[in-house]
Amino acid sequence: MSLPSYPQNHFLQDNTKLKRLFSFYFKLWGLYILFAIAFGILATYYPEFKNEDYEQTFLKKLLDESPLQLFVLAVIFAPIIEEMMFRTLIRPSHNDLMLFITAWPIFYVNRFIPVDVHWVVKIVFIAVFLFTVYYLLIQGIPERKTLRLRNFLERQAWAVLVITSLIFGLVHINNYVDEFAVDLALFMLIVPRILSGWMMGLLKLRNKHLIWSIALHALNNGVVVLIMIWAR
Repeated sequence: MSLPSYPQNHFLQDNTKLKRLFSFYFKLWGLYILFAIAFGILATYYPEFKNEDYEQTFLKKLLDESPLQLFVLAVIFAPIIEEMMFRTLIRPSHNDLMLFITAWPIFYVNRFIPVDVHWVVKIVFIAVFLFTVYYLLIQGIPERKTLRLRNFLERQAWAVLVITSLIFGLVHINNYVDEFAVDLALFMLIVPRILSGWMMGLLKLRNKHLIWSIALHALNNGVVVLIMIWAR
């Protein structure tokens, strides 16, 4: 039996995209460092830029009580769901739009899942829900129906990148407060999320597939979570 053959540029292209993934990761950390320096300088002169009362209590609780759950949620679950929600509108394919529609109802479905349900059961339920909704959408909505919307979003790709990066950051305000609110200190806390949203979206544009923004998201979260687990 002969092995399947691929054009040489198939592997070169994947290798280029993989290199770009790590290049974007290190550039993102460069942005984090520049922001940390700028933030430190600003906070010295303007104390209102900093509020030590804002903490990621839920993440700290998970780190203390269930590091495995934190790892699965931050490195596998969140990158997939959040990229489906925020990066699928950036120069989307038909499948991207179906993933976008699939992901957003999770916000509402999650409210009806009892709090005491084991987190693994919860993730499995959400995965089955996502797969079912996506399958129904793919079967029920032909590509021609989304062509006009895709063409519009294609033309507005940079505007969509900016808007989705900002919204991605704003959504993470809930990491620090129970109810949505915005003040200067909170906004400064989410600037790194806005920067990461920008880089993930830009990588999707450059590598032309959602899987790469998911990979960057997972890599970004994964390194931080592993450091947190190791340092506790």
